[in-house]
Amino acid sequence: MLPKAYPKLMKTIYIIKLATLAILIFTSLYASGQKYNALNRVGSRDTVGSAHAVIYGNFIQRLGFSSGGFPQEIRLLNNETNELICFRVKATFKSSRQNEFAYFIPPGTYTILNYWWTKSKWYGGEVFTEPIFKGIDTSDKFEKRINSGQITRDDLIQFRFSVAAGTINYLGTWHFEKGLVAFADDKSEFDDLVRGHYKGLDFTTANVVLPN
Repeated sequence: MLPKAYPKLMKTIYIIKLATLAILIFTSLYASGQKYNALNRVGSRDTVGSAHAVIYGNFIQRLGFSSGGFPQEIRLLNNETNELICFRVKATFKSSRQNEFAYFIPPGTYTILNYWWTKSKWYGGEVFTEPIFKGIDTSDKFEKRINSGQITRDDLIQFRFSVAAGTINYLGTWHFEKGLVAFADDKSEFDDLVRGHYKGLDFTTANVVLPN
């Protein structure tokens, strides 16, 4: 026989789970209203130095030519300092489907929060701040699936990566052309493409650090 307090206990646990779920989504989605510190790009002759790390990779964007020349960004959370960080994965007035990136970043462990992009419209642009979770397409009726219980707190697992000071880190090919994102290791081919763009970096020493 269940104790009299059992229904109340289960209700409390359910409320706690809902609150935790709400906080996680809020952090990923609505942190867009907070101030983000933009990472500095690596120049053609820059070296990695000892205070920061370098991250680089290839980003495949959602829209291609229909992006209308609007910039796109990835937003990160530094897990140690709680600093919000962003970096451009598509420059303004560019419409290339694939875009290389290389940035200086403080050492630490980072959580990928969201993908910020704009779709060109006749009146200007429609802005999207898309939270990123493993194995979940948040562009497909995300709120409805949350409210119906189809997606639970345990399903919302975020991507993370860690980098150390003085290191060069290949973050992979970022497949964001669809709502279900993925990261691939194309280092050898990609290094051949970008080696001439960053003469101060020795890509043979780079770590492969795919977000996981």
